Amino acid sequence: MKFPVQDYCSKLGWFLVSIPPGTKGPTKFGWQKPERALSDPEQARLYYEENPNHNVGLLHGASGTAAIDIDHVENTQLIFESLGIDFSELMQSAPQIIGRENRGKLIFKAPPDLITHKISWPVEGDPRKTEVVFELRAGSVQDVLPPSIHPDTGRPYEWAGRSIFDGLPELPPQLLTLWREWDRFRPQLQDICPWKKKAEFQPTRKPRPKGDSTSVIDKFNEAHDMHALLVQYGYKPTSRDRYLSPNSTSGLAGVKLFDDGRAYSHHASDPFDNAHTFDAFELWLQFEHMGNVQKAVKDAAQMLNVTQDPDHEYDREAIEHGAKVAARIMSTNKKKSQDNTTGDIPEHLLSVPGVLQDVVNYYTVSAIKPQPQFAVQCAIAFGSVSMGRRWVTDQRNFSSLYFLNIGETGSGKEHTKTVIEELLEQSGLEDLIGPAGYTSSAGVLSTLTKKPTHVSVIDELGRQLKAASAKGMQHKADAITAIMECFGRQDGTLRQQGYATNTMKSADAEKLEKVVKRPSLTLVGMSTPSEFMQAIGGGDVASGLLNRFIIVKSEIGVQMSQKKRRSSISDRLSSWAKDHARASEGDLDTGNSHDMPPHPLEVPFTQEAEDLLRKYEERLVNAIKKETGTGLEAMYNRSREIAMRLSLIVARSMGQDEIGVDAMQWSIDYVDYYALQTIEMFRANMAEGPFEAACKAVYARIEKAGLAGLTERELSRSVSAFANMDRRKRADILDALQTDRGIECRNQNEGAKGRPRFAYFSPPIN
Repeated sequence: MKFPVQDYCSKLGWFLVSIPPGTKGPTKFGWQKPERALSDPEQARLYYEENPNHNVGLLHGASGTAAIDIDHVENTQLIFESLGIDFSELMQSAPQIIGRENRGKLIFKAPPDLITHKISWPVEGDPRKTEVVFELRAGSVQDVLPPSIHPDTGRPYEWAGRSIFDGLPELPPQLLTLWREWDRFRPQLQDICPWKKKAEFQPTRKPRPKGDSTSVIDKFNEAHDMHALLVQYGYKPTSRDRYLSPNSTSGLAGVKLFDDGRAYSHHASDPFDNAHTFDAFELWLQFEHMGNVQKAVKDAAQMLNVTQDPDHEYDREAIEHGAKVAARIMSTNKKKSQDNTTGDIPEHLLSVPGVLQDVVNYYTVSAIKPQPQFAVQCAIAFGSVSMGRRWVTDQRNFSSLYFLNIGETGSGKEHTKTVIEELLEQSGLEDLIGPAGYTSSAGVLSTLTKKPTHVSVIDELGRQLKAASAKGMQHKADAITAIMECFGRQDGTLRQQGYATNTMKSADAEKLEKVVKRPSLTLVGMSTPSEFMQAIGGGDVASGLLNRFIIVKSEIGVQMSQKKRRSSISDRLSSWAKDHARASEGDLDTGNSHDMPPHPLEVPFTQEAEDLLRKYEERLVNAIKKETGTGLEAMYNRSREIAMRLSLIVARSMGQDEIGVDAMQWSIDYVDYYALQTIEMFRANMAEGPFEAACKAVYARIEKAGLAGLTERELSRSVSAFANMDRRKRADILDALQTDRGIECRNQNEGAKGRPRFAYFSPPIN
């Protein structure tokens, strides 16, 4: 062989198997065992010098590789694009092995636990025969490598596309999901075949509410387009009859719309994944009425001006089934009319350009309670601390950023801390992990002295802000002041507050005199909405603390836990983090010295990016003028600076040596969207007094409790605004809610033995 086969072993660490001349498969017994493969470069060289006509195969499982073996390009493209996978992008992303025309293999890096799967379609025009469309090859299988000779063509196999020595790409998350959930998706792949007369898999029609004498349900289905309703409730079309579920983390389009207007879902995360088809009314029933058939039919009759039979009896099986689907919708918090999850968020802001998207993927895969918005915040924070003091724009903007994630208790916001720390540890950058908060300004300076670049993830930041405003907590207030100062000192020097040192020991005085040059603090705070809103007031908004943060409030509430999947950092992300934390030439560590900062690498703005930034600044000036006098104008004061810092991170995530239009535009969009969201949140909070806010919080909690109800004591435990009031004000709130909102107080144990339990319930639906 002319090709140095030993390079497969020495440069890539692959395990090779010997294949007899004129064949495509090994014949020796036990060839699948790694210990019988050729893994030593010198051994491989000697073997093929002695057997130059033998072919060579790649043993996937032992080599940590996998292949997509495409037997029919057009049909494979049809399948992948129906699933929402960009086939052209996939073909360009990986090295290819070419043996025959209209066929090829894509080689990826893959986890060792995968096995081989294949999909076959009936031959067009002759359904008695089948042909393989593609194979997902992994595990104890091999694929023939160049320069082996193809036994049918007599020509050598060839490499095409991306060079194998540039580093194999990770298997895309969509394909990894398809691989691991093959049994779930295989019927859908079969069904995609356009000439298949009868699908192997025929989903059943689920029992549905029976129409009344005037066919309310049938009339609803006639009046509503199923495609339009699917799109309305967050299902994303990827082809004429395929949709991506709004809950999907796989990116595979697992919802099919049939010609009769009914749909079927293959998505495990979708509430309609129940082996039944569903129609327009059933979709509307669940998302708008949470399975309440009686209420849905009544509203539909009113909407369509149809007279409903008052004596109509509802199908019990359908009601029970609807309740199950409704429970799934509630558990995943995807009811758009109530939760508004991520439905209104621009789609491009739910992912990060470049390599930092790997953080989003890691977060999503490993989370037991997914939070798409927090996953993006997590990715940016990881980039912020990794770049630290090492990178700067030509306008002296460093990467240090502050983040605040607001979500309900039990919603999954805590996962951010886990992901950041795990990824830093896996990258060998654990020295960048800081404390979980600061109790004083001295604590801030002391930590930065030891770790001038670090990330601090603070749980319940709202509670800490509240404590800082209390009497006798000046040390906590000083910590907040130091954090504020640190934000603007990344291109300067952070010094301790002045203290009289003449009575101190020399060692203690020396500690106070320390300074930190170019401090780089990445701060990630978390809070619940109630704790946060109680902690802030107009003064806090105007003080300049909160405008230093990118504040994201998730509408995804308390979630049921999902199965946690083990994940590991991608090689490209690990390399990126290390390279950016150790960017200066000759450095072997992160340069974490408080008084000797490294010389940063400069990334300039392009003229086009500067033009975008100038237009953004003009918008900000107009917005500030508009909000003058409201107390909210301060929230715009640092938006430009934050967008510039963010664009530095995004540009390097994209592998760019200058900040171009793409990085700048995405950063402006991100900062601007959440600045506006935050201002409206503050505006609503300022508009209602403590009493109104407490009434609102108590009613929401009672409504959420449903048939279980809540006692006054239980309300005190679950609503902090209610708990902080005296008994008289609590009584006023409960009286107001009974008068204005129709809540009821009744004894749940009436007629039963034991102590009475007086609880409050939301009004019944008539």
